Amino acid sequence: MKMAGLIGRKVGMTRLPDGDALVAATLIKLEQQTVTKILTVDRDGYDAVQVGYYEKKERALSKADLARLRKVGIDNNYARCREFRTTEVSTEDLGKSLTVDLLKDLKMLDVQGITKGRGCQGVVKRWNHKTGRRTHGSRFHRRPGALGGRSQPGRVFKNKKMAGHMGAVNRTIQNLRVLGIDEQQQVVAVKGAIPGQRGGFVVVRPARKASDH
Repeated sequence: MKMAGLIGRKVGMTRLPDGDALVAATLIKLEQQTVTKILTVDRDGYDAVQVGYYEKKERALSKADLARLRKVGIDNNYARCREFRTTEVSTEDLGKSLTVDLLKDLKMLDVQGITKGRGCQGVVKRWNHKTGRRTHGSRFHRRPGALGGRSQPGRVFKNKKMAGHMGAVNRTIQNLRVLGIDEQQQVVAVKGAIPGQRGGFVVVRPARKASDH
């Protein structure tokens, strides 16, 4: 089976040797996950595999979800599923457990996750706007400034950078080099930082834009 994507959790950051230097690295621990469904062009309109992860107690799942898993011979109580598009699908992969072994031959990875939520923030922190002077009674310190809402044009343009919700968005970091793999602990180390907080779910994929996988 060709690796289309894996689910992991962000363990945290550390420093690892890279040649003669120590570099910042992120540790990702892969979740226990299983192929729960095979999607084909003839039946579903596209080729993909559905991966189940995040196991819970049986009473936490609906009867429909339990029946769907038991029907294909899966005893794990996976509460979440995710699809990965792929051009190589086979019914033999149904019920197969996915491990870190699928990453052995890869040198570069793309990691997708949800960034940390920052709540409602002003324009200085959210968009890195310059602050006003703090002397001579300016009364303009961290305000957004004019929004252009007078007689011309008489409205605020779309996509105007204003205060609002910051963070908690889907982001992908591309071309992260693999520094090491621990098969026993199911952990992969990549160079650099990835989105999200410690313990958050991330999606690990082969790098799409890397010249050498």
